[in-house]
Amino acid sequence: MRVSVILPVKDDSRVFACIESILGCEGAAEAEVIVVDNGSGDDLAEQISNRFPGVTVLAEATPGAYAARNAGVRQATGDIVFFTDADCIVDRRWIAEGLRAFAETGADIVQGFSGSIGRARNDRLIQGRYAAQFRRRRPGEASECDTRNLAVRREVFEHLHFNDRFRRVGDTEFGLVAEQLGYRVAYWRAMQVDHAHEAELATFVAKQVCHGWGAQRLMRDHPGITWHGGHLRAVARASRWTRWLPGHRRAGWWLARGSVRVAGALDRRGRRLPLGAALAVMAVLDKSAALGGHLLYEAGTPEPAPSHLIGRAHPRE
Repeated sequence: MRVSVILPVKDDSRVFACIESILGCEGAAEAEVIVVDNGSGDDLAEQISNRFPGVTVLAEATPGAYAARNAGVRQATGDIVFFTDADCIVDRRWIAEGLRAFAETGADIVQGFSGSIGRARNDRLIQGRYAAQFRRRRPGEASECDTRNLAVRREVFEHLHFNDRFRRVGDTEFGLVAEQLGYRVAYWRAMQVDHAHEAELATFVAKQVCHGWGAQRLMRDHPGITWHGGHLRAVARASRWTRWLPGHRRAGWWLARGSVRVAGALDRRGRRLPLGAALAVMAVLDKSAALGGHLLYEAGTPEPAPSHLIGRAHPRE
């Protein structure tokens, strides 16, 4: 079974370590590796080509990782297409475990698990929020999709592609719409990558606001989809009436900005808190930031960006 790996990048030198980890996978010798440069400055694409002559390097001028992934899919020839991000390191058995998941579950899309590259306190706090959603999920069960660690049968792309009109939640939309079309998504814990988390908690929380906005957009655009996370199912039900509440966007901004400010304080003074207490604060910030994003959504309003919330440019936005 032929395998393609698609890796989007913009101005991120960590891509070199990511590519090395992909090429070091079991079965990588037969895999097609495609890096899609999404508007990097300097000569990053040329450096990748020179350092890894067996890797295909494409250019996609349309901004956004989903546009880059769609460009990679158009080029890919594999029966199974794997996706990860430039700030990830894949496990040596990443490809092998992904293929085993397809064989054992019969799924059309496989969602893997993302660990943490870093071991600092902030890494542990952010990883704790990510891992919480998978704590009770068994291998083979359905899951929302995340392209930092995803594998898809080629035939799915004959009917569906990533929605590249927005910066976030395009992977979640892809998986949930695929299920509506009759494809099966399965979670597979052993298919693992490790991810480099944001150094600052405030940036992570700002991104959660943006993800909440995107999830609410998805709920409005596809009201018939079935969410797998209990929190998201509850929000989807509540959204039927919260959109009509007066002042909901004002409340959304209050929650969003308040969550980012508290996260900034946790960045500066959080070491005084025991780790358990800091994890509890992060759980509240995570959910309040996402809820703020949900309340902020209104059809026709611009998609929020982390830089707007943290008050400075994000390097890969």
